[in-house]
Amino acid sequence: MDLIVNNGIDEEILVDFNVDDFAEDWEKNSAWSVSFSVTKTNKNAYTFNMLQQEAMIKLEGQWFVIKQLEPTASGRVLSKSITANHIYFTCQDHRQYNQKSQTWSIDDALHWTFDGNKLGFTWEVVGSFEKAQMDNFGDANALSMVETILSSFNAVLDANNKHIIFYAPGSWGQVTNNQFRYLYNTDTVNCQIDTTNLKTVIRGYGKQNDDGTYAFPFVTYKSPYVVQWGERHADPIRDDRFTKADSMLAYLPSQLQDKPAVTLSITVKRKEEINKGDHWLLIYEPMNFDTDVEVIGYKKYPFSKYKPPEVTFSNDAKDMTGILSSFNRVGKTVSRVVDKSGNVKTSAIARLPDNKVSVGTGTKFSPGYDPTQLDIPHYSLATPTSDGLMAAADKQKLDLIVVDGNGNVVVNISLATAQNDGLMSKEDFVKLGRILFTGTETIDLQTVLQTLQDHENRITALENGGGTGA
Repeated sequence: MDLIVNNGIDEEILVDFNVDDFAEDWEKNSAWSVSFSVTKTNKNAYTFNMLQQEAMIKLEGQWFVIKQLEPTASGRVLSKSITANHIYFTCQDHRQYNQKSQTWSIDDALHWTFDGNKLGFTWEVVGSFEKAQMDNFGDANALSMVETILSSFNAVLDANNKHIIFYAPGSWGQVTNNQFRYLYNTDTVNCQIDTTNLKTVIRGYGKQNDDGTYAFPFVTYKSPYVVQWGERHADPIRDDRFTKADSMLAYLPSQLQDKPAVTLSITVKRKEEINKGDHWLLIYEPMNFDTDVEVIGYKKYPFSKYKPPEVTFSNDAKDMTGILSSFNRVGKTVSRVVDKSGNVKTSAIARLPDNKVSVGTGTKFSPGYDPTQLDIPHYSLATPTSDGLMAAADKQKLDLIVVDGNGNVVVNISLATAQNDGLMSKEDFVKLGRILFTGTETIDLQTVLQTLQDHENRITALENGGGTGA
């Protein structure tokens, strides 16, 4: 097996690379890459120089594009650390600029995603899929749209270079006679067993009509494991994609976690042939565990003679890679609505008629409450004699504040009298009139206050026996 390097001009075999650290990493529906390090020697000098960003690596017929390159130098020794992603990830360089909202078949969705691409991408569907409702599908790069398709149709992706294959869950992977047995072909096991979401009964509702009825009566699926675990009811599935009961009944088992969820990573003792989606029998005596598990990830060392693969399994109907993909999709959806500062984007707010409240079809409300029938009041502007957006009395006060031709604020409020309010209330004016001054001398109120305070201080001192005679 050779490792081929292609820089767009030349294609050469790479030699003298570190065979024991060359790794191929794959995770279901989320990652596929190779990584390795190489030091420049007389034998590989020309090919070493070809290892630049965006150059391609071919491993067992599959092309990978260099995305991370870390050259280092120690004296005269030159080295490079390289990570290259599978070429199917470059479908992100194709974009669908338009959007559609409709009920899609998976073929329609893939045509909408890839038709007209000039990068050479093709696709294939294996197995049968129900239709799925997808709103605002598009205005995104093809890789992002593929992630949406995988989620909406519960599909599994594999690729043969630029030919992308979408598998229905029942068509993915192979059931093998292989087994991993503790202390037989593995002695390093990191096992997580979780029964939090273990359920054995699930009910399904199909498309709901405008009058509240359904396309078919609800159907119920009971797992064979109900004998072992009893009846544990899962949240019902409500999905308008389904108009036939048998289609819903066939779908329900894939939505039920009817066995303990097991996720484990192991390192095998010897080289084993591990393939994507393979089902192995896991026998783990310390936990009295004997169950079928699916390969959802691996790290292989294809050029090492002795280094065995590291394998990740799961028997969860919704394995961890699917959960991580869901978080990514939610993040992208939120980013369309909320900006980096946490504020709702104006573009995300639909403009509604002033007197309308929009709700989704089929939405149910409590008896006597219907927001579409709300009477939203309309207020006119206030006048000095009638209330509006403000009280009439406040409008009168506001009208007394004006701006003159020089931009100065002028408060046109008359002086108060005993009969009329003004700068002060008429009551305060009457009180002020009871303070009498004689003579024609101008009175400084601040001086009067200071004199009164001095007198008060002298009286206090005399009362305390601390004063002096006049």
